Amino acid sequence: MHLIAHTSWLEHTALVGVGLLAVGLYGWGWWRVGTMSTWQLVAWCAGVAALLVSVIPSMEEWAERSFAGHMVQHLLMIVVAAPLLVVAKPVTAVRGTGLFPEHATVTERSIARWWRGNGALLSAALFVGVLYITHLTAIYDTALSNRWVHDLEHVAYIASAVALWAALRATGRSAATARIGAVFAVIAGSALLGVILLSASSPLIPTYEAVRGTAGALGDQRAAASLMWVGGMATTLPLLLISVWSWASAEQRIAVRAESLSDTRTAAANDAVLVNSSRTER
Repeated sequence: MHLIAHTSWLEHTALVGVGLLAVGLYGWGWWRVGTMSTWQLVAWCAGVAALLVSVIPSMEEWAERSFAGHMVQHLLMIVVAAPLLVVAKPVTAVRGTGLFPEHATVTERSIARWWRGNGALLSAALFVGVLYITHLTAIYDTALSNRWVHDLEHVAYIASAVALWAALRATGRSAATARIGAVFAVIAGSALLGVILLSASSPLIPTYEAVRGTAGALGDQRAAASLMWVGGMATTLPLLLISVWSWASAEQRIAVRAESLSDTRTAAANDAVLVNSSRTER
């Protein structure tokens, strides 16, 4: 059976070309900016490489035959590629190329402020929604036989995961509790989905049942549910640590600024006292 996209080396070669173009464009911007770290360049290259590995022909063929294989493919996108791409700060690098305005417009700054306040919960809802829609509806089975649905499914995974990692990695005090709440929402949502897949008494994907038989498809489905549990922990624990760390860092910066401002005001008050004393003595 030959169903889904990118199972030929010709198609994969084209994807590799797109990946090399992405690395080249990022590297140009990274070099021109001059202040970005080497680790960010490495993260971008590794993130692009992880995406390419997730769609190599052998991976696509495994995903075609197995729910567990498809789960591994998705975890490569969500748990490995997405955080690496976010750490790389591609927007900064792309602006450095000179192809786009170097400074954010008023509209972009307004959108950024809105996203800092609302992005955590919205991205968590989007991420969990994509997981449920693609795993518990006919979309998943359709994606195994329709290349466009297949590609859109992968775009949805990557986009929602990148949005989630970016929103929860953001700094700032105002939305700190929302970021932590969003992490727990992802934990609860992915855990419930894992339970649904694990406890199902019959295969949920007709294509896999036709290929592997009822018993084989059910065992494969439970293996995929177990991978989802592991992948969920691999995703949410770092997100929780990052959210708490960002909150603590913001609080520390505020405390340092407040202490610095207090010291400045105290020094100014002492100087004023000394000046007044000097005038009085005269």
